[in-house]
Amino acid sequence: MKGEAKEKTKEEKSKNKKDKAKINNSSKEEVEELSNSNKNNSSNQGKDGNKLNKVILTILLILVIFVVAIGIIYGGRIINKAKLDRELENLVSKDISSVDLSNTAPVTSGEFAVVEETVKEFFKEYSDLRQQFMEKVNDSQLQSILTPENYEQDGPEFTESINYINTTKEEFNNIADELLNLLSTENIEARIQDENIGDYYKDLYKGYFIDNNDLSTTFQETYQDTVDDKTLMNNLYDNEIKILNFLTENKAHWEVLDNKLTFDNQELTNTFNEMKSNLYVGEK
Repeated sequence: MKGEAKEKTKEEKSKNKKDKAKINNSSKEEVEELSNSNKNNSSNQGKDGNKLNKVILTILLILVIFVVAIGIIYGGRIINKAKLDRELENLVSKDISSVDLSNTAPVTSGEFAVVEETVKEFFKEYSDLRQQFMEKVNDSQLQSILTPENYEQDGPEFTESINYINTTKEEFNNIADELLNLLSTENIEARIQDENIGDYYKDLYKGYFIDNNDLSTTFQETYQDTVDDKTLMNNLYDNEIKILNFLTENKAHWEVLDNKLTFDNQELTNTFNEMKSNLYVGEK
């Protein structure tokens, strides 16, 4: 009996050892699984963190590029606007009717350069037409027609003088009409409309010419002066022809003595003097 009890005791101890070994092995396996799980979680978290960092860096890079691009665009716009303002101030400060604008190099770039070239092209056309206009206004040959020398040379029929006046009148009116058309608000606006530039630049161009500033005021005054001068010059052309026709009609009653036109009666003298005093006056 004692031998059997000892055997049972040995078996139970052996069984207990095996159960403990199983438990220990099971615990080790659980620990290893937990450890591996932690490692996997840590690895995944590392990968996710790297992805997040890359996303953040990409966003920051995009923001930096955007800010730099905005700075370049608006910085360039400010610089070009300042250059264009100075260039126009320089043009306005000159006598536009006599300045040579044929070799003025652009000082701006991009769409600003389109505005600048359009403005300078306008100035050049204005300068050319204004010079031609003033040459006709100050025509020395026209001023010499009603002189004793011309009365003797071209009288009493005054064929050359009348032909010259008619030709000059037509040329003058063509120039005056071109100048008035150039200075009209409709023409000024139309010159920029077909250009392939943004609305900002078109508005900038219109602002220089049309808004209430020194340049637009100058052209508005020039427009009105041209209208007034055109009227006066046409009165002069017409009245000079009338005087020459008067002299032709009364050729038997006048002569040049001592470099002076003399009539043989006072009534003709009075009529002639009155006509000369109203050379720039139109018909009433």
